[in-house]
Amino acid sequence: MEREQEGGLAGGQTGPERRRPGAPSAAQLAVTALQTMIESGPFTPGAPLPPQRELAATLKVSRATLREALSILATLGLVSIEPGRGTFVRARTGDEGEQPPAPSWRFAARYSPAEVYQFRYIAESHAAQLAAMNHTEAEIAELQENLVRFRAAAQANDIAAFAQIDFDFHRLIMRFSRNRLLADMHASFGRVLLESSRLPARRDRLWEPVREHERVVEALTMGDPEGTGYFMRRHLSRTADRAGIVLTELV
Repeated sequence: MEREQEGGLAGGQTGPERRRPGAPSAAQLAVTALQTMIESGPFTPGAPLPPQRELAATLKVSRATLREALSILATLGLVSIEPGRGTFVRARTGDEGEQPPAPSWRFAARYSPAEVYQFRYIAESHAAQLAAMNHTEAEIAELQENLVRFRAAAQANDIAAFAQIDFDFHRLIMRFSRNRLLADMHASFGRVLLESSRLPARRDRLWEPVREHERVVEALTMGDPEGTGYFMRRHLSRTADRAGIVLTELV
């Protein structure tokens, strides 16, 4: 596995499973910087981004970190990567009624996005129920702190951080379930699950998952396993819908 040290945006990070919750990786910081460049700079939909060597020098990151950042941006629906031609800015998905772009899904050879959400629907809703029965006050405080960062990312329209904080929230729920197999499965498939959090959705619906997380935490705090499972299932079903994935809601 490639390991690298960054001299620019952040220290070397190896992936979602080993990153300290709340600490952005070098690639995530690069994504945030690139998102700002795309949305506030001279890049119009269809315009090419500068060559990778130039972008890496501008951001002071390695080419490997830049490629990871561009791949994340492609999954988020902000750019399209065309081999042999370059990376191009995609139209924003912010208007009401506008559908998100077709996702750039890196794991297509193994699992479809629908399969990932079917797994999450089953595993995470049960983990949420267990967490409602087994949580501690310190764990509730961690979830509340995650909600604070989630709201801040939504307010800043930082969709890269938003996706990472969303992933962290669901990882915490799995851990607080006290079921080690569920927690280990989530860690083992961390990259796939994080990628599912990055699937593009309309910008005008960015606050919906914030409210959904709040309802999950409220029910969990009250020690209501049935309510927590219900709100988690509804959240995952609606998250899939926002990404254009049909997921039958069994609630």
